[in-house]
Amino acid sequence: MGLYDRPYYQDEERSHLPPSLASQSFVIVLIVINVAVFFADFIFGGEGFALRTAMEVTPQTIVKPWLWWQFVTYGFAHGNMNHILFNMIGLFFFGRIVEQRLGKIEFLRFYLVAIILGGIAWSLRANLTDSLAPGVIGASGGVIAVTMLFIFWYPQTEIYLMMVLPVKAWIVGVLMIAGNLFGMGSATTAFDVHLVGIAFASAYYYFHWNLASISPAGLSKLTRPSTRLKLHDPDRQSRQERRDAEEAERILQKIHEHGEGSLTNAERKVLERHSRHLRDRR
Repeated sequence: MGLYDRPYYQDEERSHLPPSLASQSFVIVLIVINVAVFFADFIFGGEGFALRTAMEVTPQTIVKPWLWWQFVTYGFAHGNMNHILFNMIGLFFFGRIVEQRLGKIEFLRFYLVAIILGGIAWSLRANLTDSLAPGVIGASGGVIAVTMLFIFWYPQTEIYLMMVLPVKAWIVGVLMIAGNLFGMGSATTAFDVHLVGIAFASAYYYFHWNLASISPAGLSKLTRPSTRLKLHDPDRQSRQERRDAEEAERILQKIHEHGEGSLTNAERKVLERHSRHLRDRR
């Protein structure tokens, strides 16, 4: 049984996806879309890169509701080969692991919300401070949020900085935060978009958010009265769920470091039991 087939990684909404997407990594789907848009812009954009210009967020986007779709599209447009290559490499290496932890649909929600929040924050700040600033494009807000979430989960994992120097993930996180804080004020890089991505990932991790709960389907579950009578000890159940959640974190780290084959039968049962707890909450 593959890692994606285990109950821990099942997402209830996965069953509502078309078969062609249900078996596909959303990280790969996002990369394909970004690359396709980049080459479409390069081939058909012509002088002035009309496609890229239409997709970017500008200081005026925030005050023009009919342009708010740009808060999504700017995250799929890139300025040059280095720009898209750097973002897609980060999304590929860190996004797949985060997608495994979150599930396909929650990962997509997380990624898109990070992009949207970054675009809103940038447009609002630019509108107030420099209304003539050039527009912003790029997936870096979403990619940095994904990378930061990975760092929170696996702080001791070695990451090859610039693909050469092995350092602990938490060190990369510190460098990301410091670099973006000290880079504020540069006209060529949207550091505020990056910082919003970092802040969103931090809040998501520390407050244990699940964006499914704020979707229309999730809200209906929260407001719909239960028709089932459950007799249980809440305190005991809560303690068991917390123990399972802590143990699941350790087991997932073990899978990341040593592979799925290193798991014992007891560890597999913990993952399956924790999966049931998560599904029952929905």
